[in-house]
Order: sequence, then structure tokens, then C-alpha cells
Amino acid sequence: MALFNQSRGGIQNQFGMPLFGIAGTPPFTGNQFWVDATNGSDGNTGGPQDPLATLTQALALTQNGNNDVVFLSGTVHTTATVTWANNMTHLIGLTAPSNSNRARISATGATAFSPLVNVTGYGCNFINIGTFHGGFTGATGSQVCWNEGASGGGRNYYKNCQFYGGGDATTAALAGMRSLTVTASDENVFEDCTIGLDTIVRATNANASMEVIGGSARTRMLRCLFQANVSDASDVHITAAAAAIDRFLLLQECALINAIDSGATAMSAAITNAGSASVILNGCISIGATAIATTGPVYVNQISAAGATTTGIGIKAT
Repeated sequence: MALFNQSRGGIQNQFGMPLFGIAGTPPFTGNQFWVDATNGSDGNTGGPQDPLATLTQALALTQNGNNDVVFLSGTVHTTATVTWANNMTHLIGLTAPSNSNRARISATGATAFSPLVNVTGYGCNFINIGTFHGGFTGATGSQVCWNEGASGGGRNYYKNCQFYGGGDATTAALAGMRSLTVTASDENVFEDCTIGLDTIVRATNANASMEVIGGSARTRMLRCLFQANVSDASDVHITAAAAAIDRFLLLQECALINAIDSGATAMSAAITNAGSASVILNGCISIGATAIATTGPVYVNQISAAGATTTGIGIKAT
């Protein structure tokens, strides 16, 4: 199968002008592959007029560390975990940058699996990508939508991505339900992303939209939206066990919204941090939680917290 790259036409012909990167990203100098589950075929070359049908086939054609890029149109459905293992391999959705991107990866089938996507490569860009995990019969245990994983990964960049876990009542009620986990993965940046669903009620078990695990260092969340609709006050937006965070977890201008004005139960705390490393909130807002945090080093700066008592500049929330 011939590779479709910039020297042979590539993305500059797709958009009518040279485009060697997207704002804030390095140039895409490697090979390029288009995926369209509706109109593509895995027997195609993967060019813009000859797209592939699956991310699995596109990933099989990418080369580790080659700065390749995969462009996704529409929704691809998968019955098994998509493992993003190649370094410097990028995924970009060709869709309007809405709050519910339709360039997305969605779980399908009756058999539960987790995670939906597992990223173990480093130096990757994920832009304009939506995900949806749920709809299973009899799901049990831990159900994770997107895992920013270990095995040498990290230093990845996410822009305008949505991580929607707990897409049905059964999955949403599991104690191990997570929309996003960051697992022993360092120095990742999430910008203008949405974490969590508020269309399905989370009930009966303490669970979280996001969990940090395994000493993940210097995770930055910039202008991200954490959303939830809970009926259990022990549910949280973010959780971290002892030694889960290394250095810090920074939330910059983020909104943590539990749909209390639409019938949700107030969370006892928006964040739980059982470790000694800091969670820092700068210029954030929290709605639908009685407190921002009740345990652990959680610091707030210029925060607005509806229903919480801890506000101010450089205040420790606990």
C-alpha cells in the first residue's frame, strides 16, 4: 500500500493551501492518512479521496516517531480498545470544533471493554476528537473512556477533545467509572477539553470524571470543562489517591459543574486528593459541590465557588 504524504500532495491540496501544523503544534512532516468509517475501506490507500474505514488500519500504517498524522471524519465504532502506541503520531478530527465533536470514537457491541482508548505513545497531538464510552449490558468493575497511559508515554497535547464516559446508567453507576485517567504519565496538557457527561445520572457509587494515578507529574488542564449529573454526594469531578500526583495538577480557568440546577445532588466535594502533592486551581469556578475539597493539599486562587465557603487568593481549600 502506498503511503500518502505531503511531498505527493497531502494536506496542502486537501485545504487548498500549505498547512504543516495546527496552531500551537509542530509541523506534520510525516505521512498522512484519512479515516472515514462511512465512506472508506481498509483496502484503500488512506488518501483524502480514498480513505480508510478504521483507526486500527490507519495506526498499522503509521511509523513510530515519524510525525505521521491521522485525520478522522465522522464516527468510528470499535468493540475493543484502541491502543495509540506510536510516538509523535497525531489524531485530528475534521469537524466543527463544537462541544460535542462528531469526529469521534465510540464503543459498540454488547461486551464491555476498558479503556476505550489507551495512549502509550509520547509527543502526540489529539485535536477536535470526541469519545463516547458506554451502552454495555452488565458492565462491571472499572470502565474508563480514555487513558493517558504509562509504558513510556506522556508529553502529549489535547486540544478541544471530549471524554464522555459512563454513557449508560449501568456504567455511570460503577465505582470504577472514569471519563479520563492519567496513569503514570508526565507533563500532558489538556486545553479547552470536556471531561465527563451530564446527560446520564451517576448513581449509587462514589466515582469520578477524572482520576490521576501512579505519580503523574505536572498535568495541566487549561480552560477545561468538567461536567457531571450525580445522585450520589460522594461522586467527584477529580480524584487522586496517595502518591498519584507528582509535583502538581494545575487547573487554569476551568469550570467544574455538577448539574444541581437541573436536579443533581450536590457533591460533598468537587475534588478528593489523598496525596501530598498539590492540586492548584487558578481562576476557576465550581458549581454543584458543597466544598471544593475537604481533604489533601488543594489550593485555590481567584475562584468562584457556588455553595462553597472557601474563596480568595492562595487559600488552601482544606
